[in-house]
Amino acid sequence: MTRAALRFLLPGLLMFGQEGRADEPAPTFTKDIKPVLREKCSHCHNRETLPDKVSFESRELAFVKTKEGLSIIVPGKPDESFMVVALETPTLHEKAMPLVGPRPNVDEIALIRRWIAAGAEWPEGPAGKIVPPFKAKE
Repeated sequence: MTRAALRFLLPGLLMFGQEGRADEPAPTFTKDIKPVLREKCSHCHNRETLPDKVSFESRELAFVKTKEGLSIIVPGKPDESFMVVALETPTLHEKAMPLVGPRPNVDEIALIRRWIAAGAEWPEGPAGKIVPPFKAKE
């Protein structure tokens, strides 16, 4: 196998089997997922920066399909969730996320994967709202 092929496959191999143990509690949105989405995703994925793209400002904005018909978050199915695919794609690939800024680390991606596998609970109301970092400073 070529070095280029290994660089492409390695992130996915690192994630293999990281759905969590049965005795391990599922990640919660407010404690585990919201901080990652706010710091690593919401600076671009909000209605102001990318008005025609996916926004992580609320559940209703995040649980959508792309124009190409790909589901961003599929509760219970991380491998069918475009969010996981984009996060696990190697950095230099055109579908890798985020395009700019620091990427979630392996542990943060594993948390997101486990959260989606557990049903992707995302509360309504203020607990489920994500304010992008640049808006919090206004």
